[in-house]
Amino acid sequence: MTSVPPYCGSPYHYHRRKTRVVCVGDVPLGGTYPIRVQSMTTPDTCDTEATVKQIIRLVEANCEIVRVTAPSIRDAENLREIKVALKRHGIQVPLVADIHFTPNAALLAADYVEKVRINPGNYADRKLFQIKEYTDNAYEAELERLEKAFKPLVLKCKHNGVAMRIGTNHGSLSDRIMNRYGDTPLGMVESALEFVRICETYGFRDIVLSMKASNPQVMIQAYRLLAARMDELGMDYPFHLGVTEAGDGEDGRIKSAVGTGTLLDDGIGDTVRVSLTEDPVAEVPVCYALVKPYNDRLSPGALREPPLPEPRPERIELRVSDRPTDALDVPEARHPYAYARRPTRVVDVGGIRLGGSYPVRVELAPHTSLTHIGELVSELEGLVRPARWEQSPYEIIQLRVANEDDLEACIAVAQALRTRGLTAPLAINVRAGREPPLPRAGLTRLLPHAAKLNVNPVATPDVASWGHTLDDLIDAAKATGIPIQWDLSPQSIPAHLPLPPIPTFPHGGGKGRLPIPVSPGEGWGKGERDRTLAGLGETALALARLCQDRIFEAYLMAIEDAPAIPAYRLLAGRLAAEGFDVPFTLKTPRLPADDALLQASLILGSLLCDGFGDAIEVVSDLPAADALRLSYNILQGSRRRISKTEFISCPSCGRTQFDLETTTQRIKAQTSHLRGVKIAIMGCIVNGPGEMADADFGYVGAGPGNINLYVGKECVERHIPFHLADQKLIELIKTHGKWVDP
Repeated sequence: MTSVPPYCGSPYHYHRRKTRVVCVGDVPLGGTYPIRVQSMTTPDTCDTEATVKQIIRLVEANCEIVRVTAPSIRDAENLREIKVALKRHGIQVPLVADIHFTPNAALLAADYVEKVRINPGNYADRKLFQIKEYTDNAYEAELERLEKAFKPLVLKCKHNGVAMRIGTNHGSLSDRIMNRYGDTPLGMVESALEFVRICETYGFRDIVLSMKASNPQVMIQAYRLLAARMDELGMDYPFHLGVTEAGDGEDGRIKSAVGTGTLLDDGIGDTVRVSLTEDPVAEVPVCYALVKPYNDRLSPGALREPPLPEPRPERIELRVSDRPTDALDVPEARHPYAYARRPTRVVDVGGIRLGGSYPVRVELAPHTSLTHIGELVSELEGLVRPARWEQSPYEIIQLRVANEDDLEACIAVAQALRTRGLTAPLAINVRAGREPPLPRAGLTRLLPHAAKLNVNPVATPDVASWGHTLDDLIDAAKATGIPIQWDLSPQSIPAHLPLPPIPTFPHGGGKGRLPIPVSPGEGWGKGERDRTLAGLGETALALARLCQDRIFEAYLMAIEDAPAIPAYRLLAGRLAAEGFDVPFTLKTPRLPADDALLQASLILGSLLCDGFGDAIEVVSDLPAADALRLSYNILQGSRRRISKTEFISCPSCGRTQFDLETTTQRIKAQTSHLRGVKIAIMGCIVNGPGEMADADFGYVGAGPGNINLYVGKECVERHIPFHLADQKLIELIKTHGKWVDP
């Protein structure tokens, strides 16, 4: 158990992290300003016409800040021409010069742009992957060398009124950092702090920080740790968020939602970019979809903040009164800075084991009604036994039974599936209130066809009727030898449970039963939200104790119709404090089809990356096959379960010497059948070897017309002509025994 983590005010409420305001040109970010959206150009920076055209398209898509690579003096000098051309077109948008390896280009770029981004891992260092012990004196000498190289840019930016982003990349930490702190989130944080301290030495504080990684889990941990260190050191710099090398299509959006969305929900982040291997214009609407729920929380007055930041002290002292109060004083059962799966008992569901160290399972409910038995059976057969080898199957099928007609249909479906040789476990979903959900005789007939009973316990006015109904269900489950999943919702909270004092609800309600918002997530007053979360925790404990008294251990828990992320965190804390190791099925609220991809990825990905979840269920209006694919892709994007080829691909920029988007699509078409193999496709060397360190194979641009191939971090073939590189990659995969014929 850990105390409330210092990276945020509360794990159960949204509080945006307090930061100073940094102006990027005429766009202020941080403070109470909206979370800003930015992207990056992909043409050669010296191709003024192409770069300007793309910037105009980005601005038309409402991109607020545009980054342009400047890998050389020539590129940096051409930023002036780009600014002139934009002015001629009447376009005013802040530009950010992206710098790697070339301090002289950074100095020149600072004369033309509104912000300079530097990478602390390669601004004054070259990554050689050398193992070396640094004495304290030797390390201090390295920092003095670093300050000498970095000081001119700091003074130039300060003089010109140019902001700076100190952007750490997981894939390009210096050998100095790697040897002292390792390839870790702590190393990423300390890498940035080396540069921040130099900036502060010279009184420069127009700084934005970032901690990017291609692994969303690493990125989440690094940003959280950075926020905690900022508080510890009295620093209040705003953060730019992004998952680097996220990829394209659904996978790229899922990884971005898992990483960036999790942090936004933690209250962390002042500007975002979604790094897709696509036209950068496609990144902008994804960014806006991610930030909208948090920008919508801003009061109208917050948007009228003065355009220039007020003077801030060099250090801030965080007082107790600055931290938000939290009525939910529940110790947490997670570590926010390092992954550890939540320990649970193992529960068997029709031969599929959940919990413990077993893979996170996928459960889904088809949309076809039980009244159309033939159609439903055909749909389930296609999902349990996919027609295409690359599709992952339904693992647990959920059917809702509300009456005796549904009961008969459910039995018919189970028998039809068995006749066709389909053995996927059936989870039967029922509601339990004052009366049993079905007659005892009906349950006796139904449960032998079920592998799990999903029960939504509806609150009753007295403890006796509540316990009696649930006792009957436990007896039936024990007699049949199947587990129960308690699906808890606000409607499950019994009136007899002791709850915190009821506050004055801003949305109505009074003393007595908890008022339930019609649309969870909208209209949740802080008081009623606290009470709901507390009530869910107490209900979970009451059910766990009931099962303990009945010597029944085969049960799971899930949350419905409540804020999922804080609710599961609170349940985990309450149960752990009492010694209960109950497995969780992570469920989303019902999501519209258009929102399902990003919202399900954010909700489930956040919890999965924190070690929660033994099964997942995407509840949405998506067709069942799409929801199934999304479920497995979220597990893969969260690094919890690999079910297909994993691709790590960068979004391209002016450094890339080939069409990365079409190349990625081409390589995917040839290798997407290699389940479990990780392939990195990188435009250049900047982050290549580092970001693809956990990849099996790497395909990295090596100058015009040439590709280098990697196995892990080792370059094994150099300067392969572009037209031969695909086949050489396949041969390399075969040589290492990872190839199978499609």
